[in-house]
Amino acid sequence: MNLYISSKISKDYMLQMLKNINSPFIELYRNKYPQKKNVSESLNIFLKSEAMQTYGKSDDMKLIEGQALIYWIYKSLNNAEARIEATKELMQLLIEKYQLNDEIRFSKGIAYLNSQVELNFISSIEKFFQCIEEMASLGKKIFYRGHSEANYVLVPSLMRKKSWLFNERKMYNELLINSPSNFQNMKSHLEYLVEMQHYGLPTRLLDITTNPLVALYFACCNHFDSYGEIVVFSVGDWAIKYPQSDTVSILASLPMFEYEKQQEMYKYAVDEGLTQEEFNIKIERLLHEVKTEKPAFKDQVIKEDLLHSRIVLPIKNNNRILKQDGAFILCGLSNNNRHLDVNELRYKEPNGKRQIFIVENKQRLLNVLNAFSINKATLFPEIDDVADYIKSKY
Repeated sequence: MNLYISSKISKDYMLQMLKNINSPFIELYRNKYPQKKNVSESLNIFLKSEAMQTYGKSDDMKLIEGQALIYWIYKSLNNAEARIEATKELMQLLIEKYQLNDEIRFSKGIAYLNSQVELNFISSIEKFFQCIEEMASLGKKIFYRGHSEANYVLVPSLMRKKSWLFNERKMYNELLINSPSNFQNMKSHLEYLVEMQHYGLPTRLLDITTNPLVALYFACCNHFDSYGEIVVFSVGDWAIKYPQSDTVSILASLPMFEYEKQQEMYKYAVDEGLTQEEFNIKIERLLHEVKTEKPAFKDQVIKEDLLHSRIVLPIKNNNRILKQDGAFILCGLSNNNRHLDVNELRYKEPNGKRQIFIVENKQRLLNVLNAFSINKATLFPEIDDVADYIKSKY
């Protein structure tokens, strides 16, 4: 578990992630970590506090909140055995609070709910290919994403920092103003977003790939003292869009609006009392924005189109996208990130269990991937990245 909850994560980072979703777990981090003898008592007080009274069911707890609890314990305790015992106590408290009828298991330092999760440890390409073959047999389209830290939260870069989310429109427009030559041949908001993502501006795009070896590389390429993770997405045709899609144009136009306006549109979209016609009157400005790049666009947006994330297959006119077999998840609106539906696209077994792929033996896997010409030089064709790869060989 020391590997899973990385000691490199700072208290400020964890606090910021909790603030991004307006989590009541913020209260846990406002004070100093408790002394060893007071951990259980402090945890009990928090779980019974007024801040936690809004948590009526287990589904309310987000992944980052679960990680925050474990991290809080680990920073309060130094002994490995004490940490494991405290984690088990925590799990028991959660089972009682949320009336979970479940078995919590520990495997190689990772705690998970057995009824909801199937844990797969990947230490060889052969093992990974075996898993892929089984998943592909279900007939859905498979996409992948690799994280070098298993506790990486699955949200786009824009949503990793509240100030970025609040200032999406400003960042978007300021880059267009200051680097016009990069965008002069582009015609759509999606093209703008892809270019901005390429150069590191926080966007509502999440990079994915159709190539499992590429995802495996990204799961191995950093943080060698921690587990990596490969996130697998399995979707039907309904979730896959092309650049010309009206749904893509709608979601890609969202950066043109202030955060307050986006949240206003979100409230209209979830308001069951609004008819479809009334909804489109409320979001008239969004309709106009879409029509600036699509004059033939019909003046109608389906409510659900604003609320869901979609996989976009981009035009492969970018060397990095081409080399990485890249695609994107274009994220829709949510209530302060709390109901972002990216995790709903993840692969699940027919029995409903979510498959989690944890990567170990990173260096060994990188050596094997290099034999398949999967390395920094091939995936990042820019000359500075190729130079870095050559330098690392000698």
